[in-house]
Amino acid sequence: MPEEPQIKGLTQQRRSRFFWVLVLIFVCALPAVIFYTTGYRLSFENDETSIVTTGGIYIDTENTDVEVYIDEEQYDRPRLFQSAYYLQNTAIGQHRIVVQSAGLHTWVKELPVDPYIVTEVSAFNVPVTPRLRPITRYQNDAGVAVYFVATTGAEASIFKNATSTELALFSTSTDITQLELNPEYAFVQAIFASSTADVVSVFADNEPEARFQFAKPTLSGDAATTSTTTAPRFEQGDVRLVDLGWELYAQWQGSESDVPYYFCVSSSSIASTSERYGSHIAQQISLDLATTSTSSALFTLDDRTCRTSIKLDHLQQDVYYYDFFPGSADLVLLHLENGLYVTEIDDRAWQNTQELLPGQDFTVVMQNDIIYIKRDGYYFELITEIEEN
Repeated sequence: MPEEPQIKGLTQQRRSRFFWVLVLIFVCALPAVIFYTTGYRLSFENDETSIVTTGGIYIDTENTDVEVYIDEEQYDRPRLFQSAYYLQNTAIGQHRIVVQSAGLHTWVKELPVDPYIVTEVSAFNVPVTPRLRPITRYQNDAGVAVYFVATTGAEASIFKNATSTELALFSTSTDITQLELNPEYAFVQAIFASSTADVVSVFADNEPEARFQFAKPTLSGDAATTSTTTAPRFEQGDVRLVDLGWELYAQWQGSESDVPYYFCVSSSSIASTSERYGSHIAQQISLDLATTSTSSALFTLDDRTCRTSIKLDHLQQDVYYYDFFPGSADLVLLHLENGLYVTEIDDRAWQNTQELLPGQDFTVVMQNDIIYIKRDGYYFELITEIEEN
């Protein structure tokens, strides 16, 4: 019978040598690790070896079913259930970021990347074709919305330039014996009845004598109602939306250390701020530096210049309603003269504004993070996203 192999332990001398070999490897590798993690890289371009500094870009897309491009180079989709892209080894300088997908509005931003710094950005994409969920007084026993119409083919006039997210029935008969009352209809009807939803400018009470500055479109139906109620202020976390004069602002109300990244810019001068982030930000900082008003205060955080107020782009149109976009403290819902829009607070480079629903003949109310639309006497829920694949 063969003998079983005997495994002997290392001698004290060999263990000591092995330990010091590992220590030596660690000491030799440590500078390279620090060199790499702090953003330094070896460049072999132009047949020359040189050391360059890099930064990173962190992109939160909120939707996994999109394509992300940086300077026209597409980046792979992140792992399943993740919507954020973290791109290392990004060259220092300006970079154009594009987030797009079929059926969605395209989001574009051009931002600078600094040495050793990760540039953060949050993209959003809403459907190009508006998506409405019908809310009718009556429904069948399967819960399908029922519209009473004079002739067939009336669905085109009800949904107009939008599409329905659910099946709806169109009946030329007014017989309701086989139908059920929809409790949601009464709920939504009560919301509109108790709200101040209208198409009166939210700026109307700010500067009444300057009312002539906005050209008012001819309105009909729901849009012909009026109200003199002052628009309320809205808050989401430590961000407040407020209308002052003829402008809308997002104001930071929290501590300086918790300020969102888009309130801050990393520039050494007004000229570099204008070149890197846009002349509108440089002008605002310049004005803030010249005033002592607490509403336009600046502060410094981690070598960045931070603002406490950002002006929102309302496309040079009158504003009838505004609020935070459902589920977000970084996006704002705007009902303007020619439609309903969503815009981002982040004004670095520019503010992306995307259309949710075109037209002048509807009113808007938001309740429990749901956007309700009343148009031509019909009620709908506006669906702001497309189901992911």
